Amino acid sequence: MTSRLRTIRRRGATTVEVAMVAPLLIFLLFGIIEFGLMVKDLVGVNQAAREGARSAAVGASPATITARIAGAAPTINAAAIESTYEFRSFNQDTGSWSAWQTLGTDGSENNARQSDQIRITMAYPHQLVTGGLFAGLADDPENGTITLHTAIVMQRE
Repeated sequence: MTSRLRTIRRRGATTVEVAMVAPLLIFLLFGIIEFGLMVKDLVGVNQAAREGARSAAVGASPATITARIAGAAPTINAAAIESTYEFRSFNQDTGSWSAWQTLGTDGSENNARQSDQIRITMAYPHQLVTGGLFAGLADDPENGTITLHTAIVMQRE
């Protein structure tokens, strides 16, 4: 009878320990999944920005840059990406860079001159798949999104 009582107590203690630890383990599991999906989206946004900057560096127009960005990001919603295209020139006399200007077109190419710096800046709202679980970390808790930012600078060839 005594050994049977000990077995029941051990099972009860084990059940209580599992009940205490299981929520933490589940929370960690969902955190790892959410972080992995966020990194996947960030890598996609970085790749798209790099592709856009490379296109701009060889003279592509802003419309072509936008198309290249959309094609370089198949795993993310390209329509949700907010992009800005800018350039600046180096002044040899003062030894400093000018202010960033909006990249435009000059005929069939962009209006940046050779050796100007071109910057592609992007922001993408990553939708949290865990919903309210990590909403406290979100930029927009109501919609459950975290905005991922990236900027790539390349020299115009």
